[in-house]
Amino acid sequence: MQDIDLYSTTSAQPRDARRAGRAISRYQVNGQVKVARLDTEADVTAAKGDIYTAATGNAMASVVRVAQGQRALEQLAPEASGRLALLADDHALTMAEILGDLRRELRRR
Repeated sequence: MQDIDLYSTTSAQPRDARRAGRAISRYQVNGQVKVARLDTEADVTAAKGDIYTAATGNAMASVVRVAQGQRALEQLAPEASGRLALLADDHALTMAEILGDLRRELRRR
């Protein structure tokens, strides 16, 4: 047992331990920041999908309502069917344009 030397600390070793502790702490914090960033990006992506899905559903419902109105009005005034079809088509194209604008806006953010 005489061959075993006791480990003794010098003044440089606690400094190195503190430095290592700070480096490990920074590494852990950087990892937590990366995870938080990815988590937030995933939430934003999911929200964008929900927003676009809701807007698409609203646009489709709107187009259906206009088509139903078109049919009802054509029964009242068959001679206006061409004009009503023009208005209904214009409405559908407007809905598609609005959805395109929303899609571009969601990509930018």
